Formats: sequence, C-alpha cells, structure tokens
Amino acid sequence: MYIIVPTYDNNLNIWSETSFEKREEFVDFMFGLFKEPGKYNFDKTSLKFNEQARIFNKNKFYCNAPNRSKDFIAYWDDQKKKCRFGVIYKNNGNTWYLPREYYMWLNFLPIYDKEEKLFGFAKVRDAQYHMALYEEIARHSYKHGVILKKRQIASSYYHGAKMINYFWFEEGSINKMAGSLKDYISEKGTWRFLEEYRNFLNSHTAWYRPCNPDKIFNWEQKIEINQGGRKKDIGLKSVIMGLILDKDPTNGVGGPCTFFFHEEGGIAPKMNETMEYLLPAMKSGMIYTGQFIAAGSVGDLEQCEPLKKMLLNPDSKDILAVETNLLNKEGEIAMCGLFIPEQWSMLPCIDEYGNSEVEKALEMILAERTEWKQKLDPEDYQLRISQKPINIEEAFAYRKESKFNMGLISQQMRRIEDNEYYKEYIELSRNEKNEIVPKISNKIPISEFPISPKTQYKEGVLVVWERPIADPVFGTYYGSIDPVSEGKTTTSDSLCSIYIYKTSQEVTKHNADGTITQHIERDKLVAAWCGRFDELNNTHERLELIIEWYNAWTIVENNISLFIQYMISKRKQKYLVPKNQILFLKELQSNTNVFQEYGWRNVGTLFKGNIISYAQQFTEEALDHERKPDGTIVKTTYGIERIPDPMLLKEMAAYRDGLNVDRLVAFCALVAFAKVQESAKGYTKRIERDENLQIPNKSNKLTVNPFRHIGSNKVRHETTKKPGNPFRNMH
Repeated sequence: MYIIVPTYDNNLNIWSETSFEKREEFVDFMFGLFKEPGKYNFDKTSLKFNEQARIFNKNKFYCNAPNRSKDFIAYWDDQKKKCRFGVIYKNNGNTWYLPREYYMWLNFLPIYDKEEKLFGFAKVRDAQYHMALYEEIARHSYKHGVILKKRQIASSYYHGAKMINYFWFEEGSINKMAGSLKDYISEKGTWRFLEEYRNFLNSHTAWYRPCNPDKIFNWEQKIEINQGGRKKDIGLKSVIMGLILDKDPTNGVGGPCTFFFHEEGGIAPKMNETMEYLLPAMKSGMIYTGQFIAAGSVGDLEQCEPLKKMLLNPDSKDILAVETNLLNKEGEIAMCGLFIPEQWSMLPCIDEYGNSEVEKALEMILAERTEWKQKLDPEDYQLRISQKPINIEEAFAYRKESKFNMGLISQQMRRIEDNEYYKEYIELSRNEKNEIVPKISNKIPISEFPISPKTQYKEGVLVVWERPIADPVFGTYYGSIDPVSEGKTTTSDSLCSIYIYKTSQEVTKHNADGTITQHIERDKLVAAWCGRFDELNNTHERLELIIEWYNAWTIVENNISLFIQYMISKRKQKYLVPKNQILFLKELQSNTNVFQEYGWRNVGTLFKGNIISYAQQFTEEALDHERKPDGTIVKTTYGIERIPDPMLLKEMAAYRDGLNVDRLVAFCALVAFAKVQESAKGYTKRIERDENLQIPNKSNKLTVNPFRHIGSNKVRHETTKKPGNPFRNMH
C-alpha cells in the first residue's frame, strides 16, 4: 500500500481511511482536486480543517485525558498520523485533501497573526491550501517546486512548518534552508519561526524533541543517554541546517538532502547554480529522493532572473508545471511553476470559509491602481504594480519608465526563452580562393549588460538567425555598425555592434502547375555581433567578413571613422552607404555640416530625439491579426517578433539618457535607414521557381535594380497571401 490517509465525511460525521495502492493513483487523486483559489468551494467543512487549533485557543490545551492514559496516547497517535499523511475531507460531493504539513501548520504551529495583531494559528486560506497542494503533488511526482508569490502570504511561516514537520516525524530526514543573505534565514528571519514552533510543540504536545547540537543553523534531533555505563545517542537524528549563500552559492549544498527550501527566491541571483549542485544529492537513479522548493516575490530584476527562468521553463529543472491563464493580461494559457497573484486570498475579499472572492478583489485592485497612477510618478507606479501583480508579466515588468512597450518586450523575451527562434553561432574565415567560409562555433555571445570594463572575454560570436540566400543581390540586406575606437581596454564599457537586416521581399513564385502566386516576405533581423577584440584590426576584419558574407549595404556611425578608413584601404567602400544616400538624414535635415563622405554622425538629439522613434514604430507595428469568425481580433502579431536578440531587448528595456546602448544605437539607425529607403523605393523583388521547372538559374535573381526608384513614390504590390512568420525560411 502506497499511502493510507485519514478521511472525514462531514455530512455523515464519520472518520474512516482512504487507501491508495500506487503512487500514480495518489498523484492522480490530488491532481483531480487541484483547481485554483476561488474555485475550491470551501464550505462549513473548513471549520474542521483547524479544529484542533480552535480547541487549543479555547482551552489552552489539546487533550484533557490524563497523561499517558489510553485516550491520551490514542489522541496523539491519531494526530501524528494526520501530520504524517494528511487528511481527506468530504462534504456533499466536494473533496479536499490537506497535505501533512498544512494540517500540522493550521493546528499545531502558531504564527503571529497580522490581522488580529497577536500570536495565534493560521486561518484557512485557499491560496495557502493551493500552494500546499501544489508542493505535495510535486513531491509525490518526483518533482521540485518554484513559487512566484505575492507578498504577505505567510510563505516563510509555511515552509518553516514544512521543515519542522519532517524534522519532527521522519527518521534521518535532512532539511536545509538557504538564503542569499543571512538576515533572510537568521534569528531575524525564518529561523526565528522555527524556534517558536519548536518551543510550542515541546511545551504543548506529547511530541517532545530535544536537540543536540542545538544552535542557530544546526539542529539535530537526538539526546545523549547513559546506557549500561556507555553513552548513546537516541532520537530520530533528523537535521535542520541553515545555509548562507551570499559568498558561495554552493555552500553546504552537497551531501544527501530530504527537503531544501530556498528562502526569498526572488532575491537570489545565483540560485540556478545552487540548484545544479544540489540536484545530484537528491537523486537515486532516475528518481528524486528529496525536494527543492524556491519561493519568493520579485525583487531587483537582475536578482530574480533564476526564479523567472525556473518559473517559465520548469522542465529544465524538473519542476512541476501547472496550467495557468495568468501569464499576461491577455489571459494566454501556459504551463509553468506556481504563481500566486495579488487577487488570491486578498483581504477583505475572503469569505467566512476561506474562499477567495477573486472578481471583487480585482475590482478593488484596479480602482487602487487608478489612484496610484494619479499620485505616483511612472517609475514608482510600475514598481508598486510589480509588488502587487495580478499576472506574471506584471511581476517581471521593467520598473523604469521606458521609451519602448514593456509588455511587448516581455512577451518577446518569453518567445526567445521558449526557443521559438532557430539560431547558430558562426565563425567566418576565408579559404584559399578568398571565399568566405562559415563554421559552427562553440563560443557564446556576450550576455552581460551593461558589460564591466574589467570583463576579460569580449570577443563574442556572430549570431545567425538566417544565413544569406545564394548570391544575394545588393540591397537584399542592409547592415548597421556602431564602431569602437580602440582594441583592448579596461576603462570602457563600449562594444562594437553590427546588425544585418533582410529587407521586405516581394516574392513572385512560378509553380509547377503553371500558376503564379505572389506574397510579401517580411523584413527581419537575420544576424548580429556585439563585442571587440584586443587588436582593433581583428574587430574590423570581423565586420568586413559579416557584411561581405551578406553582401550588405551598411551604414556606419562615423563619429569614429576608423572602420570606414579600413574599408577604403581595402577598396571595399562599395559596402558603405554614402552620407547623401542616408535618406533619414535628409528627412531630418541632419549632418549637413558633416563632411565625412560615408555614414552618419550622432549629433545633438539625433538619436534620442528622432532615430529611436523608428525603432519604436518597428516594434509596435501590427503585422497580422488572428480573428474569430465574427471578425473579433483575438491575437495580434507585432513587429517586435522580428527581433530575436534578447540582448537588444534588454537594452530597449533599460534605455535611459547616459546609458551605453551599443546594440540599440546600431539597430535604431538600421531601422531608420531601412524604413525610409523602403518608403522611397518600394519592396525589393524576388522570383522563385518550383524545382520541377526547367529554368536557367539566372532567372532566380532579382529582376530589378533595387535602387532605381530612390526618390520616387512607387506603389507597393498587393500580396495575395497573408504574410507568414518572418522567420519561416530559417535554415
């Protein structure tokens, strides 16, 4: 028998037991009960959930039977069974299962009640029940758990109760509590709750547990006795340890572990490293013998990155994934770790039995936000929302006022993290025929932003989302470069950046059946490199190889002219866009006093006042709509989906005056150039023919000079097809 659970039928007022022969049967049972706060339908039966606590509150003791009497022993054995296996409650067709530690917490582990402003027991709340059920399902499924939660949900109290439960009842259990800072778990933090729990249990229950050693961050449940003239340790020999991870994220995580709780998981920048070292100690063969739980609210966005990744990509760490429609304000469905939003168990929107009144809570939250918006500056407003989020997107939203749509950025970052975009890391070189040869690289792109001047590795690698088409006609690809003026440096955080952009293509296809179809292949980013070499010529050589491989017409910020001079010396200035061909400069009447022949100069407010607006429009452009039969729009595809570079998105989110944003400068100039060019000359044309057609290869090339319409008002061709995914042709 896998587990036998005490069971109470409130309608019949009868106690019994429910047996589960197999682990899978028990997991399926719990999953069948797992809903969400507001839908658990607690009724008067919930008064039974914490009945023993209410008895103690009334009488100041649990059992009035004489000490060690038959009734005394029976009572405490019964409660111990419920604290080890949980309890099933039934009433009028409804069923609830209280996991072991949740039952013990409600009845035997008092906390400070902020509502009543005194020490008492936790009230029944469906959000806490939901969290407990999630973790219990995970444990019996050999999974770990991660919880992004609102504040004031008593997570520290609850997980302290979980450690106490194992420590109190499971022989040889090894329980570890960790925090990135000492104050999170010290006598000022969660360890204080453990002390309070232990003192109460030893004073008011029959389950006395002495400890030796008995000091902060180190308890072992045993006592030394003298037996026959020999000293002997007796007890469960279970352990609770506290680990501080600020200096070493792997401190104390080795060795066997039954339960590992990472306190303040939203303020834990190295939690991923901790977990990777820990997991082998919790595994026997292919099953987990211990469980890792991380819970926390979002702190600084850099510090919460591991929590975010674990939450949104749970399979990567064997974390239990559950369905939610709280990913964003659109109600998009996703599988992720557990999210507990502000509207769950929010006072005063809780009924007498502990059910969340979710709709009422949402109304109050939105009304409060209206007041915040009037009173607070934008940054404070966004920060306050992130601390009281009603969806996951809000929790991780950038807190600074941004020139870019943070909602769109967050959604696109998630697509990238979900590996929706194919990519290659490429090194380019020349063969004996002077041809450019691509080779897959083991190097990785720079992921530090802003990068520290003292960072040693700054070479990065070329990221390719789509390789160049065969023999691309000049004008198929545009490039944009934000250069650097020197090689090795320990004083500058500037990097050289280049983006390659594939222009919109008007594609005419001759099919094998003799029909001709037309469609527009959308513009998109296809390659990027950000970095610098110790030798400046190596940086220039990499730029040269990239733009030549794509045959890309390239604009260069000429505030630094060294790369322009390099290309002229190589007699490859054909790849550089002359200043008089950069149409956005003419539009803005900028650079008129700049005598450099090639490129553009970032003078005055040209970038932040004008060029950046092209990038804003690029990201927010509505490319396509998915509609219901009645015409109602259910989903919109925005231009930001053409940006597969997470580092560029980070720079967009973080942009402010004075911040060094090399990638963003290159990208914005590129979009401004491309869009004004396209507006002037129209789409580039390409002819495709079915492979079954016997047509000379030359017919596959573009049929027009892409620059012959500069200055004209060419009308764009209408497409007979809806534009597809801009990355549908990826290699």
